Amino acid sequence: MVLRAWRSSAWAWTTHAGLARRFHEHGFEVIIADVLTPETLQLYRQHLSQCLIVRLHVAPPEARRRAGTRQVYLTDAEFEDLHTQDRDNPPPADHHLDVTGLTIEGQVVAVAALWTRSRIGPSDP
Repeated sequence: MVLRAWRSSAWAWTTHAGLARRFHEHGFEVIIADVLTPETLQLYRQHLSQCLIVRLHVAPPEARRRAGTRQVYLTDAEFEDLHTQDRDNPPPADHHLDVTGLTIEGQVVAVAALWTRSRIGPSDP
C-alpha cells in the first residue's frame, strides 16, 4: 500500500525538513508541498518548529476530477484510502483550507493571505 510506503520513509521528510531549515537559516522563505498526514505533520513540527502548516483539501468528486487531469500513480483503492484517511483523521494543521472551488491562482492568493497574516502576528493590525 502506498501510504505504508510513505509512512516508512521518515528519512525523506527529515531530509526535506533539514533542507528547508538550512534555506530558511540563510534568509530564504521556503514552501514545501507534500502529502500531509498526522505523522508527517509531527515530523515537520519537530524539524521546523517555526513553520506554518496549511492543509489544502478538496471534496472527493473534485479530487477525482483533478486526478484525472494528470498522470495517476495511485490505484483506485489507494486513492480512496488516502482520501478516507485524510477525512477521518485530518492532521492538526495551523489552517485547513477547502480549495474545492478555487483555481490554482485562487489557492495561491488564499495561502499567501494566511502566510502574510502569520508573519504579521495575531496582535498586529
